[in-house]
Amino acid sequence: MRGISDKFIEDLKTGTLVEVLNTVKVDHTLCLEIRENYINIYYRGGNALKITEKSEGIYEFWFDVKYVADDTVKQRIDSLLSGSVSTNNMSIAKKWIEQLPYIKNQMDIWFGQHPKEEREYQQLVAYENNYGSGANSTDYYICDIEYANEDRRFDMIAVKWPSTTSDRKNNRNLRLSFIEMKYLDGAITGDAGLKKHIMDFNKFLSDTNNLKNIKDEMVNIFNTKVELGLLNEIKKIASFSDENPEYILILANHDPAKSALFRELRDVIKSNDYVDFCSKAELKIATACFMGYGLYNECIYSLDKFLIKYEDIFKKMEL
Repeated sequence: MRGISDKFIEDLKTGTLVEVLNTVKVDHTLCLEIRENYINIYYRGGNALKITEKSEGIYEFWFDVKYVADDTVKQRIDSLLSGSVSTNNMSIAKKWIEQLPYIKNQMDIWFGQHPKEEREYQQLVAYENNYGSGANSTDYYICDIEYANEDRRFDMIAVKWPSTTSDRKNNRNLRLSFIEMKYLDGAITGDAGLKKHIMDFNKFLSDTNNLKNIKDEMVNIFNTKVELGLLNEIKKIASFSDENPEYILILANHDPAKSALFRELRDVIKSNDYVDFCSKAELKIATACFMGYGLYNECIYSLDKFLIKYEDIFKKMEL
Protein backbone atom coordinates (compact mmCIF):
# COMPACT_ATOMS: atom_id res chain seq x y z
CA MET A 1 0.00 0.00 0.00
CA ARG A 2 1.28 3.43 -0.89
CA GLY A 3 2.29 5.61 1.99
CA ILE A 4 5.22 6.71 4.11
CA SER A 5 5.91 6.24 7.81
CA ASP A 6 5.15 8.75 10.56
CA LYS A 7 8.91 9.20 11.02
CA PHE A 8 9.32 9.97 7.32
CA ILE A 9 6.54 12.57 7.57
CA GLU A 10 8.10 14.06 10.71
CA ASP A 11 11.53 14.32 9.06
CA LEU A 12 10.02 16.04 6.02
CA LYS A 13 8.16 18.54 8.20
CA THR A 14 10.77 19.38 10.82
CA GLY A 15 13.71 16.97 10.65
CA THR A 16 16.53 15.92 8.36
CA LEU A 17 14.49 16.37 5.16
CA VAL A 18 12.80 19.68 5.98
CA GLU A 19 14.91 21.68 3.52
CA VAL A 20 13.89 19.33 0.71
CA LEU A 21 10.19 19.78 1.49
CA ASN A 22 10.58 23.54 1.84
CA THR A 23 12.27 23.66 -1.56
CA VAL A 24 9.37 21.78 -3.17
CA LYS A 25 6.82 24.08 -1.51
CA VAL A 26 8.41 27.28 -2.83
CA ASP A 27 9.46 25.94 -6.25
CA HIS A 28 6.27 25.25 -8.20
CA THR A 29 8.18 23.60 -11.03
CA LEU A 30 8.57 20.65 -8.62
CA CYS A 31 5.92 18.12 -7.62
CA LEU A 32 6.22 15.66 -4.71
CA GLU A 33 4.43 12.33 -5.03
CA ILE A 34 4.13 9.61 -2.37
CA ARG A 35 4.95 6.01 -3.18
CA GLU A 36 5.40 2.90 -1.00
CA ASN A 37 8.07 3.87 1.56
CA TYR A 38 9.57 6.46 -0.77
CA ILE A 39 8.78 9.75 -2.46
CA ASN A 40 9.45 11.03 -5.96
CA ILE A 41 10.07 14.68 -6.72
CA TYR A 42 9.20 15.44 -10.34
CA TYR A 43 10.42 18.23 -12.59
CA ARG A 44 8.64 18.60 -15.94
CA GLY A 45 7.30 15.09 -15.38
CA GLY A 46 10.76 13.58 -14.88
CA ASN A 47 12.11 12.22 -11.61
CA ALA A 48 14.47 14.82 -10.17
CA LEU A 49 14.89 12.94 -6.87
CA LYS A 50 13.79 9.72 -5.21
CA ILE A 51 14.07 9.49 -1.42
CA THR A 52 13.66 6.03 0.09
CA GLU A 53 13.41 5.24 3.81
CA LYS A 54 15.85 2.34 4.24
CA SER A 55 15.17 2.02 7.98
CA GLU A 56 13.66 4.34 10.58
CA GLY A 57 15.15 7.80 10.08
CA ILE A 58 17.70 6.60 7.49
CA TYR A 59 17.17 7.71 3.89
CA GLU A 60 18.71 7.07 0.50
CA PHE A 61 18.78 9.74 -2.21
CA TRP A 62 18.72 8.72 -5.88
CA PHE A 63 18.67 10.66 -9.13
CA ASP A 64 18.34 9.08 -12.56
CA VAL A 65 21.55 10.19 -14.28
CA LYS A 66 20.12 9.27 -17.69
CA TYR A 67 19.03 12.92 -17.79
CA VAL A 68 22.64 14.12 -17.53
CA ALA A 69 24.69 14.35 -20.72
CA ASP A 70 27.62 16.14 -19.13
CA ASP A 71 29.89 13.46 -17.65
CA THR A 72 31.46 15.90 -15.20
CA VAL A 73 28.05 16.88 -13.80
CA LYS A 74 27.01 13.22 -13.75
CA GLN A 75 30.02 12.18 -11.67
CA ARG A 76 29.57 15.13 -9.31
CA ILE A 77 25.90 14.33 -8.66
CA ASP A 78 26.60 10.61 -8.21
CA SER A 79 29.32 11.42 -5.69
CA LEU A 80 27.28 13.99 -3.76
CA LEU A 81 24.21 11.77 -3.39
CA SER A 82 26.07 8.66 -2.26
CA GLY A 83 25.66 7.59 1.37
CA SER A 84 22.69 7.77 3.72
CA VAL A 85 20.83 10.78 5.06
CA SER A 86 20.18 10.82 8.80
CA THR A 87 20.36 13.14 11.79
CA ASN A 88 24.10 12.48 11.79
CA ASN A 89 24.50 13.29 8.09
CA MET A 90 22.21 16.00 6.71
CA SER A 91 24.70 17.30 4.16
CA ILE A 92 23.37 15.21 1.26
CA ALA A 93 20.00 16.96 1.38
CA LYS A 94 21.70 20.35 1.29
CA LYS A 95 23.95 19.25 -1.56
CA TRP A 96 20.96 18.11 -3.64
CA ILE A 97 19.36 21.53 -3.19
CA GLU A 98 22.63 23.19 -4.24
CA GLN A 99 22.81 20.97 -7.32
CA LEU A 100 19.14 21.40 -8.26
CA PRO A 101 19.74 24.22 -10.80
CA TYR A 102 22.31 22.02 -12.58
CA ILE A 103 19.98 19.01 -12.44
CA LYS A 104 17.15 21.08 -13.94
CA ASN A 105 19.42 22.39 -16.67
CA GLN A 106 20.48 18.88 -17.66
CA MET A 107 16.86 17.68 -17.58
CA ASP A 108 15.81 20.62 -19.78
CA ILE A 109 18.40 19.60 -22.37
CA TRP A 110 17.30 15.95 -22.19
CA PHE A 111 13.61 16.84 -22.57
CA GLY A 112 14.50 19.04 -25.53
CA GLN A 113 15.85 15.92 -27.24
CA HIS A 114 13.31 13.45 -25.79
CA PRO A 115 10.01 15.33 -25.36
CA LYS A 116 7.58 13.98 -22.75
CA GLU A 117 4.75 16.48 -23.13
CA GLU A 118 2.06 14.25 -21.64
CA ARG A 119 3.87 13.88 -18.32
CA GLU A 120 4.73 17.56 -18.29
CA TYR A 121 1.06 18.47 -18.73
CA GLN A 122 0.08 16.03 -15.97
CA GLN A 123 2.29 17.95 -13.57
CA LEU A 124 0.71 21.20 -14.77
CA VAL A 125 -2.78 19.83 -14.05
CA ALA A 126 -1.64 18.89 -10.53
CA TYR A 127 -0.23 22.38 -10.01
CA GLU A 128 -3.37 24.17 -11.22
CA ASN A 129 -5.71 22.14 -9.01
CA ASN A 130 -3.59 21.50 -5.91
CA TYR A 131 -1.51 24.55 -5.09
CA GLY A 132 -1.80 27.14 -7.84
CA SER A 133 -3.31 30.50 -6.96
CA GLY A 134 -6.72 29.34 -8.20
CA ALA A 135 -6.62 25.84 -6.72
CA ASN A 136 -9.19 26.47 -4.00
CA SER A 137 -11.75 27.45 -6.63
CA THR A 138 -11.51 24.27 -8.71
CA ASP A 139 -13.65 21.22 -7.98
CA TYR A 140 -10.95 18.53 -7.95
CA TYR A 141 -7.74 17.80 -6.09
CA ILE A 142 -5.16 15.52 -7.67
CA CYS A 143 -4.23 12.85 -5.12
CA ASP A 144 -1.56 11.19 -7.24
CA ILE A 145 0.08 11.26 -10.66
CA GLU A 146 1.74 8.35 -12.46
CA TYR A 147 0.02 5.79 -10.23
CA ALA A 148 1.17 2.25 -10.98
CA ASN A 149 0.77 -1.16 -9.39
CA GLU A 150 0.75 -4.73 -10.64
CA ASP A 151 -2.82 -4.33 -11.92
CA ARG A 152 -2.92 -0.98 -13.69
CA ARG A 153 -1.33 2.39 -14.34
CA PHE A 154 -3.24 5.67 -14.12
CA ASP A 155 -2.08 9.10 -15.22
CA MET A 156 -3.87 10.81 -12.34
CA ILE A 157 -6.22 9.91 -9.50
CA ALA A 158 -8.31 12.71 -8.02
CA VAL A 159 -10.93 13.48 -5.42
CA LYS A 160 -13.96 15.40 -6.63
CA TRP A 161 -14.65 18.00 -3.97
CA PRO A 162 -16.90 20.83 -5.22
CA SER A 163 -15.62 24.24 -4.20
CA THR A 164 -18.82 25.63 -2.70
CA THR A 165 -18.61 26.55 0.98
CA SER A 166 -21.20 23.95 1.98
CA ASP A 167 -19.50 21.16 0.03
CA ARG A 168 -16.07 21.96 1.45
CA LYS A 169 -17.42 21.56 4.97
CA ASN A 170 -18.17 17.91 4.22
CA ASN A 171 -15.10 15.68 4.02
CA ARG A 172 -16.95 12.35 3.88
CA ASN A 173 -18.29 10.27 1.01
CA LEU A 174 -16.43 12.18 -1.69
CA ARG A 175 -16.26 10.89 -5.24
CA LEU A 176 -13.15 9.22 -6.66
CA SER A 177 -12.03 10.18 -10.16
CA PHE A 178 -9.49 8.58 -12.48
CA ILE A 179 -7.98 10.82 -15.15
CA GLU A 180 -6.43 9.78 -18.44
CA MET A 181 -4.27 12.43 -20.11
CA LYS A 182 -3.64 12.46 -23.85
CA TYR A 183 -1.43 14.96 -25.66
CA LEU A 184 -2.15 15.56 -29.37
CA ASP A 185 -4.31 13.37 -31.56
CA GLY A 186 -1.66 10.74 -32.21
CA ALA A 187 -2.14 9.46 -28.65
CA ILE A 188 -5.91 9.04 -28.98
CA THR A 189 -5.92 5.85 -31.06
CA GLY A 190 -3.89 2.65 -31.29
CA ASP A 191 -2.61 0.20 -28.69
CA ALA A 192 -2.51 2.92 -26.03
CA GLY A 193 -5.58 4.78 -27.28
CA LEU A 194 -8.77 5.80 -25.51
CA LYS A 195 -10.71 2.63 -26.29
CA LYS A 196 -7.91 0.41 -24.94
CA HIS A 197 -7.64 2.45 -21.72
CA ILE A 198 -11.39 2.44 -21.16
CA MET A 199 -11.71 -1.30 -21.68
CA ASP A 200 -8.69 -1.96 -19.43
CA PHE A 201 -10.29 0.19 -16.75
CA ASN A 202 -13.46 -1.87 -17.07
CA LYS A 203 -11.45 -5.03 -16.38
CA PHE A 204 -9.75 -3.34 -13.43
CA LEU A 205 -13.13 -2.50 -11.88
CA SER A 206 -14.34 -6.09 -12.28
CA ASP A 207 -12.45 -6.90 -9.09
CA THR A 208 -14.15 -4.77 -6.43
CA ASN A 209 -11.10 -5.08 -4.18
CA ASN A 210 -9.09 -3.00 -6.65
CA LEU A 211 -11.31 0.03 -6.16
CA LYS A 212 -11.49 -0.41 -2.40
CA ASN A 213 -7.70 -0.62 -2.12
CA ILE A 214 -7.16 2.50 -4.19
CA LYS A 215 -9.71 4.43 -2.12
CA ASP A 216 -7.84 3.47 1.05
CA GLU A 217 -4.53 4.49 -0.52
CA MET A 218 -5.86 7.82 -1.78
CA VAL A 219 -7.30 8.78 1.61
CA ASN A 220 -3.87 8.12 3.11
CA ILE A 221 -1.94 9.94 0.37
CA PHE A 222 -4.27 12.95 0.30
CA ASN A 223 -4.12 13.36 4.07
CA THR A 224 -0.34 13.02 4.10
CA LYS A 225 -0.11 15.80 1.51
CA VAL A 226 -2.37 17.96 3.66
CA GLU A 227 -0.12 17.32 6.66
CA LEU A 228 2.97 18.20 4.61
CA GLY A 229 1.40 21.46 3.43
CA LEU A 230 1.31 20.40 -0.22
CA LEU A 231 -2.38 21.22 -0.72
CA ASN A 232 -3.79 24.72 -0.39
CA GLU A 233 -5.72 25.37 2.82
CA ILE A 234 -7.83 22.23 2.79
CA LYS A 235 -8.68 19.79 5.54
CA LYS A 236 -8.14 16.04 5.50
CA ILE A 237 -10.71 13.72 3.95
CA ALA A 238 -12.48 10.96 5.84
CA SER A 239 -13.81 8.68 3.11
CA PHE A 240 -14.83 8.14 -0.49
CA SER A 241 -18.41 7.38 -1.44
CA ASP A 242 -19.81 4.17 -2.93
CA GLU A 243 -20.80 6.12 -6.04
CA ASN A 244 -19.27 4.80 -9.25
CA PRO A 245 -15.96 6.55 -9.97
CA GLU A 246 -15.54 9.02 -12.78
CA TYR A 247 -13.18 8.22 -15.64
CA ILE A 248 -12.20 11.60 -17.05
CA LEU A 249 -10.38 12.19 -20.32
CA ILE A 250 -8.15 15.26 -20.66
CA LEU A 251 -7.28 15.69 -24.33
CA ALA A 252 -4.58 18.34 -24.55
CA ASN A 253 -4.37 20.20 -27.87
CA HIS A 254 -6.87 18.06 -29.76
CA ASP A 255 -7.22 19.37 -33.30
CA PRO A 256 -10.99 19.71 -34.00
CA ALA A 257 -10.30 19.42 -37.73
CA LYS A 258 -9.14 15.84 -37.24
CA SER A 259 -11.51 12.88 -36.95
CA ALA A 260 -9.44 10.70 -34.59
CA LEU A 261 -11.40 11.65 -31.46
CA PHE A 262 -14.79 11.20 -33.12
CA ARG A 263 -13.83 7.79 -34.51
CA GLU A 264 -12.38 6.60 -31.22
CA LEU A 265 -15.40 7.69 -29.18
CA ARG A 266 -17.72 6.09 -31.71
CA ASP A 267 -15.79 2.82 -31.41
CA VAL A 268 -15.98 3.02 -27.62
CA ILE A 269 -19.77 3.41 -27.70
CA LYS A 270 -20.16 0.52 -30.15
CA SER A 271 -17.86 -1.84 -28.26
CA ASN A 272 -19.33 -4.90 -26.56
CA ASP A 273 -17.99 -3.89 -23.15
CA TYR A 274 -19.26 -0.30 -23.07
CA VAL A 275 -22.59 -1.06 -21.38
CA ASP A 276 -20.74 -3.07 -18.74
CA PHE A 277 -18.28 -0.20 -18.29
CA CYS A 278 -21.15 2.27 -17.76
CA SER A 279 -22.49 0.09 -14.94
CA LYS A 280 -19.19 0.52 -13.06
CA ALA A 281 -17.95 4.02 -13.93
CA GLU A 282 -18.99 7.27 -15.56
CA LEU A 283 -17.03 8.33 -18.63
CA LYS A 284 -16.48 12.07 -18.84
CA ILE A 285 -14.44 14.49 -20.91
CA ALA A 286 -12.84 17.61 -19.47
CA THR A 287 -12.84 20.91 -21.33
CA ALA A 288 -11.00 24.10 -20.46
CA CYS A 289 -12.65 27.00 -18.66
CA PHE A 290 -11.41 29.81 -20.94
CA MET A 291 -8.03 28.06 -21.27
CA GLY A 292 -5.99 26.66 -18.39
CA TYR A 293 -6.07 23.29 -16.61
CA GLY A 294 -8.27 23.98 -13.62
CA LEU A 295 -10.90 21.22 -13.38
CA TYR A 296 -14.36 22.72 -12.93
CA ASN A 297 -17.45 20.57 -12.64
CA GLU A 298 -19.36 22.78 -15.10
CA CYS A 299 -16.74 22.09 -17.78
CA ILE A 300 -16.56 18.31 -17.39
CA TYR A 301 -19.17 16.55 -19.50
CA SER A 302 -20.58 13.07 -19.66
CA LEU A 303 -19.93 11.48 -23.05
CA ASP A 304 -23.54 12.06 -24.19
CA LYS A 305 -23.48 15.74 -23.23
CA PHE A 306 -20.02 16.19 -24.73
CA LEU A 307 -21.20 14.85 -28.09
CA ILE A 308 -24.22 17.16 -27.98
CA LYS A 309 -22.15 20.21 -27.02
CA TYR A 310 -19.73 19.67 -29.89
CA GLU A 311 -22.37 18.35 -32.27
CA ASP A 312 -21.49 20.82 -35.03
CA ILE A 313 -17.88 19.66 -35.10
CA PHE A 314 -18.69 15.96 -35.01
CA LYS A 315 -21.36 16.25 -37.71
CA LYS A 316 -18.62 17.20 -40.16
CA MET A 317 -16.81 13.97 -39.33
CA GLU A 318 -19.82 11.92 -40.41
CA LEU A 319 -19.95 13.47 -43.88
